[in-house]
Amino acid sequence: LLIAFAVFSLGLPCFAAVGSGDFSILKVEATDTFFTLYPTSGSVQNDGCEDGSKVVFWRTDFPTGYDSALSIALAAHMGNRKVSMWLDSCKVGPWGKRLPIPRSIVVIGN
Repeated sequence: LLIAFAVFSLGLPCFAAVGSGDFSILKVEATDTFFTLYPTSGSVQNDGCEDGSKVVFWRTDFPTGYDSALSIALAAHMGNRKVSMWLDSCKVGPWGKRLPIPRSIVVIGN
């Protein structure tokens, strides 16, 4: 259980990154190639992205940080903590629409 403010930087360049704002996670969906975060309400918007109803972390985008990012997301979800992210541009997701590209994930403490 995360008690304090935790920041995980995925070590990738953040050109023109924007903040997602704080949101609670409704669910985390994990596959062998990506995991998806679904916010409880509203959407995670980034200019130019078609779909803000979810954020996908691709294993290929985070070869050294994927497992840590998934662990942080699961801990936040299980601990009922809000998260925030830095988002950079958009990428076509597994459902065919352009989704925000996450560059980091932050767990918000009390």
